[in-house]
Order: sequence, then C-alpha cells, then structure tokens
Amino acid sequence: MKGVYVFCGEEPFLIDKEVENIIKKHSNGQVIKYDLSEINVNVLLEDAFSISLFNDHKIIIGYNADFFSSSSTKEKINHDVDNLLKHLDKLNGDVIVIFITYNNLDKRKAIVKKILNQAVVKEFTKFSEDEAVKFAKEIFNKNDFQITFNALNKLIDKTGNNLYLLNSECDKLMLYKNDEKQIDDDDIDKMIEKYDVDNLFSLTDAVIKKDVNKALSLYQELLKRNEEPIKIIVMLANQFRLIFQVKRFRAKGLSESQIASQLAVHPYRVKLAKESNLDEKELLKHIISLADLDEKIKMGKIDKTVGLELFLLKL
Repeated sequence: MKGVYVFCGEEPFLIDKEVENIIKKHSNGQVIKYDLSEINVNVLLEDAFSISLFNDHKIIIGYNADFFSSSSTKEKINHDVDNLLKHLDKLNGDVIVIFITYNNLDKRKAIVKKILNQAVVKEFTKFSEDEAVKFAKEIFNKNDFQITFNALNKLIDKTGNNLYLLNSECDKLMLYKNDEKQIDDDDIDKMIEKYDVDNLFSLTDAVIKKDVNKALSLYQELLKRNEEPIKIIVMLANQFRLIFQVKRFRAKGLSESQIASQLAVHPYRVKLAKESNLDEKELLKHIISLADLDEKIKMGKIDKTVGLELFLLKL
C-alpha cells in the first residue's frame, strides 16, 4: 500500500518524531487528524479518497488505531476493518495515511497479517536505560556539546527513560551551558531534579485501584530514592485533576485529540486518564484531601512523610 504507515508501541515520543519527519518531508501537504477511538475509520477513508480544494497532497493521521493491536480496552467504535483493507491499496500517490496505536500489534489478527506485507510498519518499544544514554549522547553530539560520562549517567538516573522528559532536560542543559558547550556533574546537580516517572505513575495507578499494600510499597521505594513527599503529593493531585478534567470534557462530547489540545497535554496521557474507573466524586475527594494535606504540611501541623502515608492508608 503506497503511502500507508502503521506506527505502534509504547514509546509515544519516538512515534511523534516519526510523524513529524513525514510531515516535514511533505511540507506542502494538508495535515488532517482523526481520533479513531471516537470516529469510525470509514470517515478517515472517505477523507482519503475525497479531492482537496486547497492542497494536492494530504497527510491523514489516525490516532488510537487499536484495531491493529492486542489492546484489552473495549473499543467504542465498531470499525469496518475489511472495508479498510479493501480500499487502502487504491490510494493515489498524493495521499499519505498514518495509523498510530500506543500498543503492540496483534499479529494473530487478519488485518495485521495483511498490513505487515502491504504497508510500512514500525514498532517503537520503550527505551532501556542504555538506549536512553545513547539517545541523550546523540542530542549533545549533534549540537556540539561535550558531556562527561558521569554527568550523562547522572542525567539518566534523574530522568529515567522517559524520552519527553529527557529531551526537555537536555534542551535545558544546553541552554544553560550554551557558551561553554561543556556539561559536568555539577551542572546536573544544579539544573536537574530527580524524577521517578515509572514509580510515580505506578503509585497513582495503585491509588486509583485502592491497592493500599502496593501503594505503600511504592511510596517507601520512592522515599528510598530521596523523592520529596511534597513533590509526590503534587504529582498525585495533578494526575487526579487531569483524570477529572478528561471525564468532564468527555461528557461534553470532546474527542481525545480535542481534550489533549484543550489541556495542552500529550494524547497518550489523555488515553491513560480516560481508562480510569474512578468517578468524579472520588476524584474530587482525593484532590481536596491532597490539597488539605499539602496545607497542613506547610503549616507544620503534620510531618510530610507521615502525612502522605496516612493518606494512602485511608484509601
């Protein structure tokens, strides 16, 4: 299928970069985006075959194309995948269609077996720490920066293998050391906070599922890694607030991509927030409890470490 791409996997940063490269390569093309968790793939197909009044070229992106994946999330839309396969190979050369799923492909599905032979399929798996080191090193090399071996490893230790976060912190460091073009341990200590994105996300997930034992275990692990309880409280509150906002926007009929645009967050975060089973009443209770806890800690009414532990025990 000429001009058809399927990008999949659990590394949204790399998927976004691949899409950006295609858009740059075809900069004269009209870019149209669909959220396939909300809109039937047939609408995308109709657009692909319709004649544009403004551009000769089109780039059509279908996010959340989970009919290609092994996602356990029940799809809201009943997509006609047979019709999709029947027509995609008839696209003219002026149209590019990109399907994106943030899950792995299910190679048992008939549509996947066919698409693997007829489209450009790329899988983007989550980076290991070694791959993250290489990723950061390439950024610095490309911009003529030198970074010491210890500084590079300390940077990865502080940011984990979250590529959005790592990319952002690399930009911050290069801006800070733009004149010297040399980054060392002291620069990392001065400019970069320590993040534990995976454990913080897992902690939020445990709180949402009311798994007290897991939540307490993760909290203790974060404390061992010198995470500040205040920062954990803020990140928990922000996540609950995001879930609450996503629920409100969905109730108004907004799609995932529209919500992501409204909240200025990545669509993948909206997708994860959408899957939460907490109702608005529970979300508000957690947000208020965390705000109250934050105030008590700052006023010296309760120890910050104990305060958050008590919050988790009351789940």
